[in-house]
Amino acid sequence: MSEFIFSNSLLKIYTNKNSSVFSRAGNSISNEIKGRIGVIYDDFDYKGNLKESWKQYNLNHIFINAPRRLTISMDDKIQFHNVMKDSEYTPESYLNVNDVPDINSLYFVKKTGSTGGKGVNIYNHNDLLNVDVNNCVIQKNISNPDLYDNKRYKIRQLVLLYEKQVYIHKNSWFTRSNINYNSILSDKLRDAHVISQKHDTIFELSNKLENFDLIFKNMTLAVKDFTKYYQDKINNISGNIYGVLGFDFIVDNEYNVQIIEINHRSNYAHPSNVSGDCDVKFFQDIILLMARKIVPENLEIINR
Repeated sequence: MSEFIFSNSLLKIYTNKNSSVFSRAGNSISNEIKGRIGVIYDDFDYKGNLKESWKQYNLNHIFINAPRRLTISMDDKIQFHNVMKDSEYTPESYLNVNDVPDINSLYFVKKTGSTGGKGVNIYNHNDLLNVDVNNCVIQKNISNPDLYDNKRYKIRQLVLLYEKQVYIHKNSWFTRSNINYNSILSDKLRDAHVISQKHDTIFELSNKLENFDLIFKNMTLAVKDFTKYYQDKINNISGNIYGVLGFDFIVDNEYNVQIIEINHRSNYAHPSNVSGDCDVKFFQDIILLMARKIVPENLEIINR
């Protein structure tokens, strides 16, 4: 856990998650903060002792990330399926293998609560019938994925929940497979489709993707659709509470998008070629928004 204090006005930050991102974000904007502001990002649930120890700083406002109970239904794969299964912006998905149609397709099986690609596999329909899918979601694969350098990719898009509003950040990154999509061998099927963060994973800024303007427009529509399904939870994130979500998107070759999962306690430790523009800039912008009540240019309101 780490605490930082930036004293040009006074900005106090506490986090137990990826401290360098928060340190860089706070340091870069401390000159722009008016008043005395505290920001807490607790990867678990904030217990309340820290605010007592900060009384000496006479802070005007202390902003705290949302408790898990407000966002767990977005993060948990089965609950996410139950809430958004009818959305046009989520994959066709099932909880029971007997409900899966017998067609020539591939299916992802995702253990609820799994992260970083762990607990995720892919099967054809015949193999799926012999798989234990207890406590899992089955998602149908798209047959026409957009490719980057002839490889599959997925986009991580950060989203802010604050004062009953939803904001999408204009900077994002993507990771891609290391295996050519059109030369898939049976023993490499998972690596070609399940894009997880490993030591050799390639990260790139999303604006390198062809037609990213259209992709971003469609991701914005998908997040707007998400707000319809979770409006009650969003309305509970108000006052000095904020929420940070990491949406994972896949894209087809017509640049339509699907939300394949939402992360409510994302990892923000990423390579330098994407971290500054995405992770650091995102936290700069949300701190400025909360401190000044002015929307930075890289944040776009979804549910105005």
